[in-house]
Amino acid sequence: MQAVHRPEPTSFDAVVTALARSSTAALEASHELLAHYNDTGDASTQRAVDTLIDHAADALRALTDSLADISSELQA
Repeated sequence: MQAVHRPEPTSFDAVVTALARSSTAALEASHELLAHYNDTGDASTQRAVDTLIDHAADALRALTDSLADISSELQA
């Protein structure tokens, strides 16, 4: 019979803690990204920059949500 590997609870705690830190960092990065405003002086370039910043912030917020979901599942 093959041995069953059961991870120690402290391993899950360490992963949950790391996920929480990463989630917080991603959320802070999205806020910081949106807080910086660069005026390019050209309307079409400005729209492109604004769109890029919005998409990047959205991606960071989605990452935050995913990390929180994984953390919650591990704690269950």
